[in-house]
Amino acid sequence: MSVHAKNRDLALRRLAANRGLRLVKSKRRNPDAADYGRYGLLDPDTKEKVFGFARTRVKASPEEIEEYLRNDVRDSWKRSLRKV
Repeated sequence: MSVHAKNRDLALRRLAANRGLRLVKSKRRNPDAADYGRYGLLDPDTKEKVFGFARTRVKASPEEIEEYLRNDVRDSWKRSLRKV
């Protein structure tokens, strides 16, 4: 795993943890596998699949995970403004 990939993985894990979620990475080591390098997000308390899952595997790219997490923050911030 390259340094860039390790840093991205760590950044995504921290971003997910700050949102109360757990980042799950595919365990596949074969680059030809459909879910190689893919991620999903779980609720650590309920083990509910939140984002990035197909029926039997994780399917979200790192970019999709980051976009989901960043948009979630933006949306919750906008919702909080409406309550004021």
